[in-house]
Order: sequence, then C-alpha cells, then structure tokens
Amino acid sequence: MASTASKVRSMFKLESRATASSESNNDTSSIAVGEQVEIVTTPGPGPDTTTPGPGEQHTGLKEQITTRQFIFMALGGSIGAGLFIASSKGLQQGGPGSLFSAFAVVGLAVWLTMCALGELSASFPVQGSFYDFSVRFISPSWGFAMGWNYNINFMLIVPFEITVIILIERFWGADVPKVALVPVFILGLAAVHLFGARTYAEVERALGIAKILVLMAFVVTGIVIAAGGTREAGGRGFENWRHGQAFIHGGSGFISVFVAAGMAYGGTEMLGLTVAECKEPRRVMPLASTLVIGRLVICYLLPLFVVGLVLKPSAFQEPEFAHLHAVSPFVAGVAKARIKVLPHVINGFLIAAVFSMASSAFFASSRSLTAICRQGMGPRIFAKTTKNGLPRNSLIAVLVVAQLAWVTGAPDGDYVFEWLLALASTSNFFTGRTTNDLVWRAPTGIWGSYLAALIITTCLISLVVSASLPPVIPTSVENSEIVLMNILGFIVVFVCWTGHLLIQARKDHNKSWRERILVPLDQLDLSALDANHSPVGPEAETREGLSALHTDQFSGLSEAETKEKAEQV
Repeated sequence: MASTASKVRSMFKLESRATASSESNNDTSSIAVGEQVEIVTTPGPGPDTTTPGPGEQHTGLKEQITTRQFIFMALGGSIGAGLFIASSKGLQQGGPGSLFSAFAVVGLAVWLTMCALGELSASFPVQGSFYDFSVRFISPSWGFAMGWNYNINFMLIVPFEITVIILIERFWGADVPKVALVPVFILGLAAVHLFGARTYAEVERALGIAKILVLMAFVVTGIVIAAGGTREAGGRGFENWRHGQAFIHGGSGFISVFVAAGMAYGGTEMLGLTVAECKEPRRVMPLASTLVIGRLVICYLLPLFVVGLVLKPSAFQEPEFAHLHAVSPFVAGVAKARIKVLPHVINGFLIAAVFSMASSAFFASSRSLTAICRQGMGPRIFAKTTKNGLPRNSLIAVLVVAQLAWVTGAPDGDYVFEWLLALASTSNFFTGRTTNDLVWRAPTGIWGSYLAALIITTCLISLVVSASLPPVIPTSVENSEIVLMNILGFIVVFVCWTGHLLIQARKDHNKSWRERILVPLDQLDLSALDANHSPVGPEAETREGLSALHTDQFSGLSEAETKEKAEQV
C-alpha cells in the first residue's frame, strides 16, 4: 500500500508519514467504501519471497475462529503427551527439582518467544506466521528450512500422539489389540478437521477447558496427599525433595530433562498459525501472548511441582508400573495414594487431552504445509484450498502420514516410539524499524528476545551434551543411537537450509552468498506496517474493516487536504 515510501526509508529512521498516506489514498480515493480490493505491493530488490501483509492479499483460508475460542486455545491447547507422559521420564532422570527447574527455564523462553511472536503476528497477521517471518526478515532459505522442519515435526507428532493414546490405554489392562484402536482415532481426527477451522476451534475449546479442570483437580488432590490426607500417601510434604533426591544424577540429569521440556512445550507457538484464521487477528495475538503466562503456571509448573511432592523418581520401577511402557505421573501419583476410581478418571481425561494434541498437530501441519507451498517452496497441489477455505489436499497428506501409527502393533513399535519422541523434542527448539511502528509491543522488549535466544541455544547444546554422556536411567537404545536421535532435528534443518541455498544459487546468479544467507536491511518488506498506521476503532478490527476505514477517511479530499489530514494522523 505504501511501497514507494517503504523503499526509500532506512531501517531505523522514519520519514514523514504524509508521503506514504498521500500516495496510498491517491490510488484508493475513487473506490467505494466497503468494497473489497486486492492491493498488491511492489517488492524490494530481488524476487518476491514474502507473504503479503494485512490487507494486501487473501491467503485462501477463512477467518472463522472467534476471540473466545482463541483464548481457550491459548490456555489449554496443544498440551499433550509431552506434559502428561514425557514428564515421567524427566522425573526419573533428574528428580523433582530438576523437573521443575528445567520446565521453568524452558517455560520462560517460551513466554519470551510468544511475546516476540505476538508483536509480529499483530502487525503481520498472515498465513504461515512465524515461518513467514523467517522468510521475510532472515532469508528465504532459512524460512524454507524452518517451514519444512516445523511441518515434518508436527506431521510426525500426529502418529506419535496416537501411539501414546494406545500406551495410556494399557493402564486399564484391557485385552484389546493395539492396532484395533488406531483407525478409531485417525477417523476421529479426520472428522474434526474435514469440517473446517470452526469445528476444530470448538472442539479445542471444550477439550482445553477439560484439561485445565483435570490439572486443577490433580493439584488439589496432590496437595491433600502431600499433607497426609490419605492413608497411603506417596509422600509427605517435601520428603521427596530431601536427602539428595531433588536433583538426582546431578548436572547430567538436569540437562536430560530439557528433552522432555522441549516436547511438552511444543505447540505453544501454534497460535501464530491460528491467528491467520481469526476474525480479529490484531486483537487476539497480544492477548494470547499475555495468557501464556497463566498457561505456563496453571498447566505446567504448578502440576509438575505437585508431582514432585507425591511421587518419587523410583516409583516407576515398582511392580505396578514397571510393566507399562508409558504411564503418566499424574495417574501414578494418585494411584500410589490408593484413591479409588480417580486414577481411572484422570487416565480417561488424559486420552482426551492427548487426542486434543494430535488434533492440534493435525491443524498445524496442514496449515503450515499450505503456507509453504503457497510460497512456491513445495508442490503447488498443497497450496490449494476449497471455496470454503479448507486446505483439503494438505489434510489428506497429513492423514497419510498419520498411518505411521500402525507401527505400534509391530514387534519394534516401542523402538519407533523413541525415534518419534526424539525428533519431535529437538525440532521444537528451532522453531528494522523502531519498535514504535508495531501495532503492539511486547513488554519484554528486545532484551527478552536475546534472553530467549540464549536459553534455546543452551537447550540445543544440552541435547548434544546429554547424548554424549552415559544414560542416567537404563535404556534399550544404544548410546550411539541416542546421539543420532538428539541431533536428528539439526540434520533436518541443515539439509533443508543448504539444499535450498544451493538450488537458489543455480537459479539466480545476481545475489551474493551474504544476501542469500541474510536479507539486507534495505530489502526487508515492511510495507504492512504502513497499512497498520491508519486509525483503528472497534469497527475496523477485521481486515475488511481496515480497508473500508482507510478509504472512507481520505476519499473526496484534494491532494493538499489529503496531505494535511495525513500529517494529523
């Protein structure tokens, strides 16, 4: 909309907005108010590799998700096997102190990252979101690597979560073949997503509320158990934190918990994808970034702290749990206290919670695949959407990958489970003008982003370090395979990044390698920020409202009057 002004501005110095507003409105003064217009901006030097900003181009997806649905998705969405199952491995490896501390550190990085994501998503609410930001602000090759890494990650999480559901069901000891349950959950996922984003959002809202209620019920019950309110409590007060049990296995145990934390927090950034299908994208993303604090405390840190009070790290080696490949510490903690019925109720809710995470991964992988292919970085067949905005071809692709869940019935099914967990855990870690130009600014500022980058880098290094150390708990996987598991995410990103760099170098010889690795400041596409400087009231929160308000404000004015009006704005 204001591409001419955007070209001549430096990265950190703003010129008068009058020129940009005048140029924009000379082009739109003859357009009727409320008329839908496709506005195309002129890109900077080099090929256009960025997704258009707000009001510039329709993405093909429909804005169907309400603010109410989005809020509950921010609080309870994408909480699955990482918290409910993988945390048991973290407790065994590091003890209650390491479990709580590692999740707190990674949780801080997640919140800081979400604040930064909220800044960008509010100003650039586009399909693909954080993947698009990598293309727009770093380089097309890095965006390609991030997009496919994220897509592959969440495609594999779908069969992983289905496998976890079947393992959770083993707690009841039902004599049901594993493979008999696979089609039930795959068809359930298909039913949710083939009816569009609105159905998905409503299901996630209901399951999100259920997850929060179950976690709060566990916290209350756990406090009663820790206080000695039952005859056979698993622990008394801080007994499990004393006598060197809080940080068992020392530093290696603490480092190893980062893998579980990376898996547990994966999916929080999914809100950046969902915002593209919200009716009020500029309002909900800053709100969601704030709600993440409540999510981290209520759904992660508080329940895990209580787990450390009621359950010893050695509890999973006891006969009642030793035969189970995967048991939730939330179920085990209540079962150890000999509370009847409640462990089974929690186990049932955990199945619904993990199904919710599989559904979230289904949504994220299908939308990210569509976004990648719309950029020309994948098969065009997956860039298509139906007239109702449903990425049908991408959904079918995810359904095909979900068939990997059938391996759970194979003799080496548990071995495949370990590989899926490793890839999902590692991949989750990968994932200017003055900041006054942003629609919403994060309270943590740029220093929050620096701190988040430092924590995430430390976590990535920890993955490699922990793999090179002897395992802190016995495992059937060879140490060399553990190393490969922990660096698998690095390999995927490196192959995608270097492959795209080499292919683009053969197609276009006009760019230097420095320009291919990092987009020069004077070529960054920041045109969407100019569009966001129009005054916005309640009637203009939607994309259509922004265009209508902008046109109505300056229509019918002469060039001199337009310039004067723009200066006042």
